[in-house]
Amino acid sequence: MSLKRLLIVSILAIFCTQFAFASNPEEGGKEFNVGQHLMHHVLDSYDWELTEYKTGEDSAGNPIYGHLAIHLPRILYSSEHGLEFYSSTDAMRASGKYEVDSHGHAHIGHAGSESDHDHGPAVYDFSLTKTVVQMILISLLMLWIFGSMAKRYKKDPNRAPKGAQSLFEPIVIFVKDDIVAPNLKERTDGFLPYMLTLFFFIWFSNVFGLMPFNSNIMGNITVTTALALLTFILTNVNGTKDYWKHVFAMPGVPGWLWPLITVLEILGLFIKPFALTLRLFANIVGGHFMILSLVALIFILGQNGQLAWAGIAASPIAILFPAILMLLEFLVAGLQAYIFTLLTAVFIGMALESHDHEHAH
Repeated sequence: MSLKRLLIVSILAIFCTQFAFASNPEEGGKEFNVGQHLMHHVLDSYDWELTEYKTGEDSAGNPIYGHLAIHLPRILYSSEHGLEFYSSTDAMRASGKYEVDSHGHAHIGHAGSESDHDHGPAVYDFSLTKTVVQMILISLLMLWIFGSMAKRYKKDPNRAPKGAQSLFEPIVIFVKDDIVAPNLKERTDGFLPYMLTLFFFIWFSNVFGLMPFNSNIMGNITVTTALALLTFILTNVNGTKDYWKHVFAMPGVPGWLWPLITVLEILGLFIKPFALTLRLFANIVGGHFMILSLVALIFILGQNGQLAWAGIAASPIAILFPAILMLLEFLVAGLQAYIFTLLTAVFIGMALESHDHEHAH
C-alpha cells in the first residue's frame, strides 16, 4: 500500500473513531463490551445481524437500539402443535405457544417454570442458523464452480483451461498428486472426490469467514467436530486386518505389554480426530479474536469516548496490524484446509496398509 493510500485510510479511521465515540456512556450512550462483541462474532444464532441503530429513548432518557438483521426461519415440531414455521424468534414467542430461553431454544411451558420445561412435550428444532445457511451457500457455490468445470471438460477435454478452471485446476492437481496419492496410493481415485470436497469446503469456508456479513463456519466447533468424525469413520471403516491387529495385538511387542499398548492404541483412535477438531477450530477462532481485539483497542484505550484522543492515537495501530493479520489469515485459510486434508489422508492411508510379514523383535 502506498503512503498516500495509507494516509487516506488513517484519516477515514479517525473519522470512524469520532463516530464511534459519539456514543458516550456518561451521556446516555451504549457502552462497548469487548468480550461480548468477540463472543457474538463466533457464536451461532438464528438471526443474521448486519448492524444496529438508535431507534429512540426510553422514559429515563436511555437510548433504545434496534438491530438490522436477516431473520432466518424457525422450524419447530412438537407432539402438541405439530410442524410449525415462524418468520423469526420474536414471531415464535409472540404466538404464545413457546417459551424461548436466552439461547433461542424453544420450550412448551410457562415462563419461569423450569419444571414445565423439563416435563413438557419435547420440541424438536429444525431451524436454520446462520452457520447452516452459510454452509448451504458454500456447497451451492462449489457445485456451480466444479459442475461447470466438469461440463467443460466433458465437452472439450483438450481445450486449454480458462477462467475459474485455470485457477482451480492446479489446486485440484496439487491435492491429488501431493496430498492424496502419496498416502492412499492405489486407492487414490476412490477417495479423491471426498478429499477434494473436504479441502475446498474448508478453504472456501475460511475465506468467506474473513469477509463482511459472513458466518465464521470453521470457528464453530460443532462443524469441525463433524468433519473430524467423518475422518474417524472413514479411517476405521476402511481399516485392514493388519491395522486392527496393530491396535489390539501389536506385533513385535512382548505379551505382557499388550494390555498397555492396546489401551494406548485405542486412545489414539479417538485422540486423532479430537486433535483435528481443536487444531482447525483454534486456529480459525484465534485469528479472528486477534483481529477483533486489535480493532477494539480504539474503544478500550478511548474508554468509550471518555478519552477520545487515546482512541484516535490507537486507530493507526488498530488498522495497520489487523490489515497485516488479515493477509496472514488468508494464508492460514488455505493452510488449515491443507493440513486437515493431509492428516485425513495420512490416517486413512495408515488404516489401509497391509503387511506381509511380522515385525522383527
